[in-house]
Amino acid sequence: MPLLSIIFVMGLSLALLQPEISSAATATPPATLQNAAGFLGEAAGAQGAGYAAPKSPSIIIGTIINDVLIFLGVIFLILTIYGGFLWMTAGGNEETLKKAKKWIINAVIGLIIVLAAYSITSFVVGQIISSTTK
Repeated sequence: MPLLSIIFVMGLSLALLQPEISSAATATPPATLQNAAGFLGEAAGAQGAGYAAPKSPSIIIGTIINDVLIFLGVIFLILTIYGGFLWMTAGGNEETLKKAKKWIINAVIGLIIVLAAYSITSFVVGQIISSTTK
């Protein structure tokens, strides 16, 4: 069954990518190296490839920390949903209800920790960026 799913996904991917594949096959490559710059300019456009100027290490670290905290927020959401599911399916079982409450309380405590870490990180990175850009 998993093999059938993989084949289905691969076939769907090829069907969706077919216009891009056929248009790439019909594109005329540059004849000389001097033409290559013009060809790349046409392909990338005025904006280029979309890469920004190099960023400072403080901005990179701040972005990484922000991404990790966003991931932790998603984990909180999953834990809360799991606790709610346990609560709704407890069916009057006190032990399962206590387990569900424990999951939800721990998830809320985790959320408080993540929000505190986010606010501290936001403040510190903001101060670092403002002090280095003056």
